[in-house]
Amino acid sequence: MTQAQKNDKPELAIEQEYISGSYRWFTYAPDVTGLRLICLEDQDTGTVVTTTVANPEKRTAAHKAWAGARQSRAAGMPWDILREMGEKGVDPDQKIEETFRGYGHASVGDMARLSVDMGKIPMHLCLALFNEGSLNSGQEKSTRYQPRFGKAVLHQLRNYLSDEIPATELAALEDQYQAFGALSLALFAQHRESLLQAFTQYYQADTTQQDQKSALTSRVLDCVRSFLLFGQWSGMSFETSARDWSRIIAELKAAPVPYYHRVAAQIERLLAPTPEEEVALGYKAEAPGLVRHTHPITTVNTNLQALRRFFMEQTDLLKVVPVRLAFPGRVEQHVRLLDAEWTPGDRLIAEYALLLWPGLEREKLLSWVHNQDVETKKALSQLLFAEHTNYRELPGLARTTTMTLAVESFLGELRDFNRHRAWGRFFPLPLVFGERISQDTIQQILARGFGLPLYLSEIAEFAEQRVAFERDLADYYQRLQTFLGQVAGRYGESIDYAFMLNLLPLAHQVDLWMHGDPKQALYLTMQRVRPGGHINYRALAYEANQLLAASDPYLAALALQDKPDPASRDEFFDRS
Repeated sequence: MTQAQKNDKPELAIEQEYISGSYRWFTYAPDVTGLRLICLEDQDTGTVVTTTVANPEKRTAAHKAWAGARQSRAAGMPWDILREMGEKGVDPDQKIEETFRGYGHASVGDMARLSVDMGKIPMHLCLALFNEGSLNSGQEKSTRYQPRFGKAVLHQLRNYLSDEIPATELAALEDQYQAFGALSLALFAQHRESLLQAFTQYYQADTTQQDQKSALTSRVLDCVRSFLLFGQWSGMSFETSARDWSRIIAELKAAPVPYYHRVAAQIERLLAPTPEEEVALGYKAEAPGLVRHTHPITTVNTNLQALRRFFMEQTDLLKVVPVRLAFPGRVEQHVRLLDAEWTPGDRLIAEYALLLWPGLEREKLLSWVHNQDVETKKALSQLLFAEHTNYRELPGLARTTTMTLAVESFLGELRDFNRHRAWGRFFPLPLVFGERISQDTIQQILARGFGLPLYLSEIAEFAEQRVAFERDLADYYQRLQTFLGQVAGRYGESIDYAFMLNLLPLAHQVDLWMHGDPKQALYLTMQRVRPGGHINYRALAYEANQLLAASDPYLAALALQDKPDPASRDEFFDRS
C-alpha cells in the first residue's frame, strides 16, 4: 500500500454524537476500536480527550477500587469479596460515597486507575502533565517517530488571549503569530534535507539496508526537532489514579496558563460526565465518584505572591543576585551537581524564587538563600508552607534531596529527561505553578539562549551545516524579539504573555533540576547513555554519571567507562 493510499483511508464510523454546550461528545463502537472509545472535544479550543471503557454498564474502575478497599474490613479471599458484591448487587457509587464520607478513606481513589488520551494539545501541556504526575504512566508523541511533526499545527493564539481584544486586532495578531509556525516547519524541512545528505555521506549509510536507513532517519529527526515549537500540536496517553487525576485537575485549574483551565474542566467532564450525558451516550464512566476535590488549588500560587512581596520589600535578593535579560545567542549544554552545602530547604526556596524570576543567576541565588539569617529563613518558611496540609500538599517540585543534578540543556532534552518521574524535578517555566506571565518573565526566559545538536557542534566536517543551523536559529530569535516588542508596545501589561511560550523552539535552553538518590542515579545514567538515544542527552547522562561517581567514594562504582562519541559510525547506527 502506498503512502497516498494510507492517507486516503476512510474515516472511522462514529457510533454516537452528542452536543452539550461547547462540548461535542462522540463514541466509537468496540468492533471499530477494540474497546468502546468515549471522546470529548472542546469546540472552542479544538482539544480532544478520550478514554476507553471495558464495560458500558458497570463502573469497572470504581468496582475494583471498592473491592480492594474492602480488604481492610472483609475476612474473605478476593473471590469471596467479589462474590458478595455480585450477590448483593453492590452500587459502587454508593459504596465509594460511604467510604469517602463515612470513613475518610480518600486513598481508595488510588486504587482506581484511569487512562486519558489527548490530541491537538501543545507540547508544553504534555511536559506539564508528565511533570505533575506522581503515580502515572504514559507516552507522548515522539518527534523521532511521528512524521506528522513536519506539518505540526501551532496552537491557536485565541486560546491564550482575552476576548476583550477587538476581533480585527486578534485576527491580525493570529496571522503574525502563525507565521512563526510556518517558519518553523520550513526550517524543519530545509535542514532535514540538508542533514540527511550530510549524514549519509559522513557515516557512509547504506540506505538499501532498512536498519541503517531507519537509524539515519531517526538521527536526522533528533537534530531538526530543534526547529519545532513548544506550542505545536502533539498528543499523549496518560494513566494515573482517580485521586491523582483529581489533584492534577485542581492544579491545572489554578495554573497561570489560561488554556490549562479549559483542559482541566474538559478532562474532569470526560471522567465524570453529567447523568444526562451518560444516558445520552449509553455508557457508565469508570469511577466518577472518585474524581472529587477538583476545585482550583491556589495554595502554591498564592504563596508565591506573598514570597514575591517579601523578597522585594524585606530582602536584598534583587540587588545581590543578577537577573539575566540579555539574549546570549548560542550556548552549550552541561550538567552541574549542586554543592552539598546547599540543603534541601535551600534548593526549595531557590526553586520558588526562580518561578518568580526565571532569569536569576543560579549559583548566586543558592548562595544568597543559604546565607540568610535564621529569622529570615523562618519567615520564608512560614510563607512557603502557608495553608499546605496533608490534603493541600506541597507541589511535586518540593521533592528536593541532597543529590541534585542541574541539567542545563534544551527543551528537546528536557522532554526526554522529564520522563524519569522517580526523580523530584523542577524547571523554571510557569506552566502549572507561577504567576501571570508578563513581558518581563518572557524576556528572562528568552535570555537563556539556544543550543545545537552535538553532531553539528562537535564534528568539524559538519561546519557548513552548523553555521546554517545557528544562523537560522539566531534569525528566528531576532524575529521573535521583534514580535514581542511590537505586542508589548501595543498592549503593555494589559495582556497575558503565556502565548509566547508556544513560540519557543525545542532548541531553547531550559535547565532542569533533578533531585534523586543513588538508586535513581544508577538507573538514569545507564538508561540514557545507551547508543540508541539522542546524542545530546547521551552526553548529558555521561557527564552526570561522572559527577555523581566522583562526588563520593561510595558512589565510585557508578562510573561508566565509555564516553558517547558523536563521530562514531557504530554508535550512530546502534539502536540498542
